[in-house]
Amino acid sequence: MDFNQLIRELLPPTIGPNMSMTADGSSPAGNASTTHGSFRMNGLGIEGLLMPLLGGGMHANPLMRTFMLVNQTLGAYLGIDPTALVTAMGFVWATYRLTRQFWSLVWHGLVLEYMTSSVSVVSDDEIFDHVMVWLAAQPRTERSRLLMAETALQSAWEGDRGEYAATRQAVPVTVSEDGKEYVNFSQQKASTPPRYIPAFGIHGFWFRHRYFSLHRRQKPVMEGSNIAPAAVTIRDKETMVISCFGLSPEPIKELLAHAREHYYKDHYAKTLIKRPNSSLIRRHGRHSWTSVANRPVRPMNTVVLDQKQKTAVLSDMNEYLQPETPRWYANRGIPLRRGYLFHGPPGTGKTSLSFALAGVFGLDIYVVSLLEPQLSEEDLSNLFNCLPRRCVVLLEDIDTAGLTRTEEKIGHSVRTNTKTTTTTGSNATSPPSGPNEWKVTDLARALKGGRGSDGEQKGISLSGLLNAIDGVASHEGRVLIMTTNRPESLDDALIRPGRVDLQVAFSNATQEQASELFQRMYTPDQSTKSPPFTDLQPQKETRLFLGKQDAIDGKDDSETPITDADELSRIAAEFGSKIVSGQLSPAEIQGFLLKRRKWPRKALRDVEGWVKAMVEQKASKSKVTQAQ
Repeated sequence: MDFNQLIRELLPPTIGPNMSMTADGSSPAGNASTTHGSFRMNGLGIEGLLMPLLGGGMHANPLMRTFMLVNQTLGAYLGIDPTALVTAMGFVWATYRLTRQFWSLVWHGLVLEYMTSSVSVVSDDEIFDHVMVWLAAQPRTERSRLLMAETALQSAWEGDRGEYAATRQAVPVTVSEDGKEYVNFSQQKASTPPRYIPAFGIHGFWFRHRYFSLHRRQKPVMEGSNIAPAAVTIRDKETMVISCFGLSPEPIKELLAHAREHYYKDHYAKTLIKRPNSSLIRRHGRHSWTSVANRPVRPMNTVVLDQKQKTAVLSDMNEYLQPETPRWYANRGIPLRRGYLFHGPPGTGKTSLSFALAGVFGLDIYVVSLLEPQLSEEDLSNLFNCLPRRCVVLLEDIDTAGLTRTEEKIGHSVRTNTKTTTTTGSNATSPPSGPNEWKVTDLARALKGGRGSDGEQKGISLSGLLNAIDGVASHEGRVLIMTTNRPESLDDALIRPGRVDLQVAFSNATQEQASELFQRMYTPDQSTKSPPFTDLQPQKETRLFLGKQDAIDGKDDSETPITDADELSRIAAEFGSKIVSGQLSPAEIQGFLLKRRKWPRKALRDVEGWVKAMVEQKASKSKVTQAQ
């Protein structure tokens, strides 16, 4: 395609590449300079001025040809001087840049420096979540043009609020071939709207007739590892800066207090559970704990335990948490600590009582696992030092942590090395002599006591745990609860008075406790107005009992709802009389009732055979459950 021919066809007949046009539309004569308003300057057009800059390649440069076309078209048809237009655009651009620089200088150098107050919050702190939850609940946030969408189920503040608030929420069902209906949650994620929060950048909002500015910024941070010093991890660290006009940060403090109150108004009946943060974060000494769950407060009457023992624990902890107790302890030179040991068979309610006690006194629970591979004695000491003034520290299954004294470790190492060297043809230690010699606790100790790449033995020693609990630099004010299934295996130094102030023994369920469990399971909820349980069963039901099937007739008396409290008490007492005291744990009885949670009469009919099968299973030491 000939570009010159294309330009000639587009231009008017009186305009050519070597002609010019005056402002009044007449053609100038000769090579004389144009008059006022002409587009030529001293016989040269604007394209002539640009030719030296383009190396004289006007006819070979498509960009120059396009510029000539636009220049001549504007002058011929619109009467606009392109040079004036370019000059005006340059002036506007220069004015914009100068204004922006001036505004940045005034705003950052004067206003933000001397006329505003600000508070910074990092994303690792709980206050960050408090503010984000409050902002997400504001109507102004939903109308903002700069938002960040997050999946509601994965947000840090989601918790379980929706699960317990909408107990009567309609759930889609799937109808099987035999006509039964089963709940189906496949569309739950599709029907759950995302949560919108302010995006990264600067946002403005009003609070109590005052304007605030929120600046969210994020930057990558390189962190090393105390496990592998050569490894470097890059993570994003976010910072939130809240600013307001004024010389005092009090309005921002009020905002943060309001956001915290808004956050905890749905948590006043909840127990917050925390665990140690990752080793990369807690090695800095701050934000050592992270929230992992937020559970409803467990009522004390749901814990299966002798009432005298419940009262003793509650009274002792209540006396310890009194405001005047710290001064009383300090005047007598006693460290402000309290320790409890819950011991008994598995499934008897040791952990349940710990959660119930935290709910009664409104304390958070800090759970520590001494079997964590990356947990060192220094980390454990830092974790205890970062505890709040009043909290519950839970050390579960302390007997499986493999705690030994230093001399015992040395002796075990010597014996192991001796056995290894005397084994012919192999460098490994000899296997256990019997099939019952290996236990779960032995496996836990073996995993915990493994050697690292540097040859140093890992794990928490008994002295390291004792120093963290009540050493010279240990933290005061917390409540320590340790649980164990085998109290006889614990070292005397760990359970001496001063470290363990009260021991609570748990046992398998008695007949009275079984009756209490039954009545609690089938008592109607106070918050619902529907019948407590209707005992409505499908026409045919497969009994989970000794592997047999029993078709229940739809006309059975089990359809009759139980609404009489006296009748429920009578059935509960009859149920408890069929339980063998001291043979079954409360967890086992509760599991049996949960499979029949809508059918109390059916549970009463099945309990006798179930108890017989469970007693036989325990006598044979079989791990396979034959009765459910």
